Amino acid sequence: MSRARLVLAIGFVLCVAAAVAGQQSLQTTVRVYRGSVGGSNFQMRLNVQGSNVSGAYSYDTVGEDIKLTGQVDAQGKLDLKEFDAKGKQTGKFACKQLYALEPDCLWSKPDGTREAYATIVEQNIGFANGLQIVPKTIANRRSGVKVSYPQLAAAGGASLNAGAISFNRRVLALTQKAIKDFEPGSEAGKNALERNYNVLIANDDLISVELTEYEYSGGAHPNDDFNSLTYDLSANKELGLDDLFKPGSDYKTAIARYVVADIEKRAVAIEESDAKSEGRRPVKREDPIVTEDQLSEISSWGLTPKGLVVYFDFAHAIAVFDRTVIPYNVVGEYLKPNSPAVRFYKH
Repeated sequence: MSRARLVLAIGFVLCVAAAVAGQQSLQTTVRVYRGSVGGSNFQMRLNVQGSNVSGAYSYDTVGEDIKLTGQVDAQGKLDLKEFDAKGKQTGKFACKQLYALEPDCLWSKPDGTREAYATIVEQNIGFANGLQIVPKTIANRRSGVKVSYPQLAAAGGASLNAGAISFNRRVLALTQKAIKDFEPGSEAGKNALERNYNVLIANDDLISVELTEYEYSGGAHPNDDFNSLTYDLSANKELGLDDLFKPGSDYKTAIARYVVADIEKRAVAIEESDAKSEGRRPVKREDPIVTEDQLSEISSWGLTPKGLVVYFDFAHAIAVFDRTVIPYNVVGEYLKPNSPAVRFYKH
């Protein structure tokens, strides 16, 4: 999967509070995002009031806030300007069709030069007990390693509970293993191991994070990969997929059926979009991209407020479909009554 396609596949859905017809007041919405520009990971906070947007973002390796101001229009087009501590504009973000499944986000210098794709993904964080998630980094310029990973911290320097401590250790272990397994190629300056994370859901009892990876060590194509970790903080236990479902239930068939149909739907949408941009008629395939029998085992999974995320290791040609969100109602009948997923499933 190309880097540009990865950016599009990840998606960025920005929920904007607009003026209600007939009302004079504006609702303010505050959101937290993770993102990356040119392999440099950052965290962003945006305050949205009507069409006005303000906030700040900071790169993980620097930690200093960069001020943001901008506008979002009725169609969801977002334009942000960034400023340094002296008030000088240093860059800008432009995101088109934010309400689409695959928006187009770019960062550039104020004059439009040095343009680069940007990922900006909303984080679903809802702690009430003072916990917070902070980014930690590991970098090695010589080998091309540039990694960000999440760690839980308690406000005011308070002690963490056993579940939070175990989660931190597990994330660090996964990160260190990825770095250890990375084998740089012989061509100096051409290697890269870039990792970032997205918080799929985080509350006082549960945390589920997506770990993204871009790797290149020579060859025709770079590798993009997803991993994840879902941890029951209250029970101090890493969760497996079977922990969500009733023993012996055929939930994997329900997941496979949905994934195949969703991939086909997305493939049609991609072909129609490509055909439109190239001024041609869409090409209809005779065979599906993948069948239920051809699906590999689920390589990883995570929880979001809206559905179960499942990941597959598809071949490079169809790697854009590695990630699928399964609505909870698709697997609702198979969930254990006390499953963490039941908290988000509305019958």
